[in-house]
Amino acid sequence: MERFPDKIAAAVFVTAFMPLSGTTATVLLNEVASIIGGLGDSTFYYANGKENPPTSFKFGTQFARQFLSQNSPPWDLTLWESLERKFPLWQEPLLYTAKDYGSVRRIYVVSKEDKALVEAFQRKMIAENPPQMVYEIEGSDHTVFFSKPLELAEVLMKIANMRV
Repeated sequence: MERFPDKIAAAVFVTAFMPLSGTTATVLLNEVASIIGGLGDSTFYYANGKENPPTSFKFGTQFARQFLSQNSPPWDLTLWESLERKFPLWQEPLLYTAKDYGSVRRIYVVSKEDKALVEAFQRKMIAENPPQMVYEIEGSDHTVFFSKPLELAEVLMKIANMRV
């Protein structure tokens, strides 16, 4: 969004981090962990040694079942677990400007039953960094695409059909 604002019609944050400028992934994960009481069997990886910040992260299976996909069908959870990989954590503070990042329309989709990015945390991000629109999906967990795929598709179609 910061680098190519003219190429993005809208950014959709589906129960996702919508960080303020100056934030890092580790800070956000630590904030989530403090709200929900830890990250369970999830793992931080340290390519540069444990004395340095972590470089990647992977959700643990039990954490995913309890906090990310508690409302999702078991066959989708099995598929997700077979495909899930660690993901990189950005170390430098995320920096963006009102001119570029701020010019892209942002839409946030609140997952009402997300146990990882709990609704209060989602609402905090929305308040600190207000998007142009907010949708809510009742009964959805963190993996909205599994727990409420039709409702998510409906929201995405509404967004796609908006005039820019």
